[in-house]
Amino acid sequence: MTPPDIGISTPDDASRDDDGSADDSPGFDIQARIFAAIGSFMTLVSVGYGLISREWAGTTMLALASGLAFTVGAYVGWNKPPGGTSVDEAQHPQEADEPWFPTASGWPFALALGMVLVANGLLLGLWLLLPAAAFLAYAVAGFVRQSRFRA
Repeated sequence: MTPPDIGISTPDDASRDDDGSADDSPGFDIQARIFAAIGSFMTLVSVGYGLISREWAGTTMLALASGLAFTVGAYVGWNKPPGGTSVDEAQHPQEADEPWFPTASGWPFALALGMVLVANGLLLGLWLLLPAAAFLAYAVAGFVRQSRFRA
């Protein structure tokens, strides 16, 4: 008895070689389909939840979650390696050296502080928003300037 053809190779498939593998593809198509299926499921849940509960915050969060799943699926599907690429060729080469880490810096803290001040400025008014935006611009410029140079 042959298994039904659902697009997935099985170990008893005659097209496989002696080792049991016929395809060395990294599986990006399957990953993209899985994320698309998750996005479709989340869309259905979002619509159902919105119709049943009439609660907009949860419906919006579920819709955003489905959009995020579709975004990841689209990224994985479009950035897959060309057909016939093996798993080893699809992976990015890694150097044997130690990984590069940025030097210790205060700019991430300055960026976070600037964002908090801008958010408070949106609530409290222009008297805080304008200096906070200037501070945030200064922090972004400092972070970009520092991250250009690797130690």
